[in-house]
This record gives sequence, C-alpha cells and structure tokens, in this order.
Amino acid sequence: MAENKDHLLKTLETLGLSEKEAKIYFVLLQLGPSTPYKMAKRSGLKRPTAYVIADELVEKGYAVKAPGDKHTYIARPPEVIYEEREQKMLDAKKNLPELQALKGGVADKPTVLYFEGKEGMKQALMHRARELHDTEIVGFFANPDYTTQETYEQSFEFNDYRIAHNIKLRGLVTETESLKGFEKYLQDKTFMPKFIPKDMYSSNASFEFYPNFIKILFWDSSIGVIIESPTVAKAMRQIFEMLWSRLGDEYDKSKVIK
Repeated sequence: MAENKDHLLKTLETLGLSEKEAKIYFVLLQLGPSTPYKMAKRSGLKRPTAYVIADELVEKGYAVKAPGDKHTYIARPPEVIYEEREQKMLDAKKNLPELQALKGGVADKPTVLYFEGKEGMKQALMHRARELHDTEIVGFFANPDYTTQETYEQSFEFNDYRIAHNIKLRGLVTETESLKGFEKYLQDKTFMPKFIPKDMYSSNASFEFYPNFIKILFWDSSIGVIIESPTVAKAMRQIFEMLWSRLGDEYDKSKVIK
C-alpha cells in the first residue's frame, strides 16, 4: 500500500474490522471490483489470506461478490455502512432502559472500568467524550513532574479536543516548573486553575469529577480507573466545591506561568 493512510485504516478498525480486514476493504475501495489476487498484490498480504479476509468482509456486510463471478469482490459504499451502523445504535438505544433495569434493582450500582497502557490511557481520556461537550470537568490534577513523554503527548491531544468542544476545566494544579510545558492550556479561557504549592498538594494521579462518573488517571504509569456512579460523582464534586470555595482567590495566580 503505497500511500500512507494509516489514519483511515485506524478509522476502519474502530468500526470493528481487524487490521487485515481494514487493509482489504481499503484496497477494494481504491481498486473497485477485484479478485483476491489483485487485493493481495495491492495490500501486501498473501493470496489465500486475501481470499479468506474478503469472505469475512462479505459476512460482515462490508463487501459483496460480483453477480455471476464468485471470485470478484466489490466494496460496499462507506456512507451506507455508516448509516447502517448509526441506525443499529439508535435501535439498540431503545432497549437501554431494559438493560439498565438488569442492575438488580439498585438505582445506582457503581461500575468500575480499568484501563492500562498507551491505548488504554487514550480510551480513559476519551471516555464518553461526546457527552461532555459544553460541560465542565472539576478535579485535582496530577503534579506534571510525574508525566511521562507518552502521557504528556496524550494530555495535549485530549486538551486540544476539550478546547475544540468547549469542555471547561476547573481544578487544583501543583505549582511546579513543569507547568511551563502546559502553559498554552493553562492560559486558555476554558481552564480555570488554582495553583497549589508543592508542599501542600502533589500527586502522581489526577482525580477528575464528571456529572455521572469519576476518573482517576495515573500519569506516570498510564493507568486509568473510572467509577461509573452518579451518586459517587455528585459527592466528590460537592467535596471539591467546598474546598474550592475555602481556598478563595489566594492561589489564582501562578509564580511559574506569567
């Protein structure tokens, strides 16, 4: 595959395709009606593999066999596939109340989600992100000294998304020289921080409180823990607000960020 279209392949993988399935579907979109031989040559996969993958795409609804030629495959239009998946999600949401009722009659039964590694941290950061547009996150944020190069970059990606969708951030940050690396985000109008001296507050983890869940992110080890519970989230937000109001305006300005 001569062109570098990794981002498109990743998009296809998020729709439920394996890496090889995404490659073959991508090739079919480019070539039009194709035999396994052509698909294998273009994708770099072996012919038997391309044959098996093409049949799997047919089973999943991403491709069809050409009329009268069982050895030629045609990619179904991506817009049609997207529409079908959106409709399936809408249909599935109709059953959400019944699924929620299966929680044993408990009105708010906490669910704990665990994430680890680079991809896990990314999933934790973007958890239910679309629901957060035009809302506010509050919390106690990790000392940036603990941030690794990997989580440092992931933090930037999330903050760019957050700002683009007007997700406000309000919370306590540790006053340290490492904050200079996050200066553009700290000075953005969507972020309202209080800068707390290192001897008062310093943690390797962020504790973030959302409307219906709380998130704990360990920036030094790429681990995320999410507790889904409106009750817990409400209690932690109330605790945060009590402390926030007691701190007043004493810590509104940073000695590091000018």
